[in-house]
Amino acid sequence: MAKEKVINLYIDAEWYLNQRIFLIGYSYDNKYFGQLYGKKLTSKNFKKLFSKVNGSVFCYGPDTGMLEKFFKWKFRDKFRCVNLMKVFKDHIKTGSFNLKDLEHKFGIRRQVVKYKTCIFQIWWDWRNPTKKKAVLLYNKEDVINLVRLALKIFKKFKIKDEYLESIKLK
Repeated sequence: MAKEKVINLYIDAEWYLNQRIFLIGYSYDNKYFGQLYGKKLTSKNFKKLFSKVNGSVFCYGPDTGMLEKFFKWKFRDKFRCVNLMKVFKDHIKTGSFNLKDLEHKFGIRRQVVKYKTCIFQIWWDWRNPTKKKAVLLYNKEDVINLVRLALKIFKKFKIKDEYLESIKLK
């Protein structure tokens, strides 16, 4: 009997200072990618992202809590949610856990870097129709690079389900 393929979900959210989410990027691997924003940014569409997940839900930093608060749904009670920042801190010796620095350390490149230096710029550009594409690309790169980083680090440090289970968000 064939072993069922593990499907993980990687999520990166962008939000305003008032914690209102305006963009969610997601991926199940380092090939497929999608985004929710505007009229598609609904609780129903967000919950749909989880329909095929039988593995873990990965975020970085405070995204899980922000998403649960925004959608009023504690998905960590239904899925194994893991903050990849915790995984990286447990396994990598480095001075900075800023994603930009980790991407550099592991040889992962990106096209859009300007939002890594000024967080306010992302909010201004999101409201500017001519600059919105840059924000969408930035978010896409955040998610895809998060998947790439996780895959590299999981392989290098032989990270297993038992460890992920022990650090899941409660």
